[in-house]
Amino acid sequence: MISLPWYLLAAGIALVILGYLLASLPGSSDRGGRPISSRMRDDDIARELRRAQRVPFSNLVILAGFACILVSIAWRLARRFL
Repeated sequence: MISLPWYLLAAGIALVILGYLLASLPGSSDRGGRPISSRMRDDDIARELRRAQRVPFSNLVILAGFACILVSIAWRLARRFL
């Protein structure tokens, strides 16, 4: 139980590194997409806008890593001061 915050910190760091590696893969962040033009149909425009609003998996992994790190630090601070 004493070492659990340290394992959580290590897992958080590993998740952040994994997320950055996933983000650096080619094709993982297709933010460019096709520009919206006046010749596009309405359903094509809607599909492009929905695709632009999605959160990439790599960002979710990085967010989970930062959450693990934050919980680990808060846990260790709470144990020290309480």
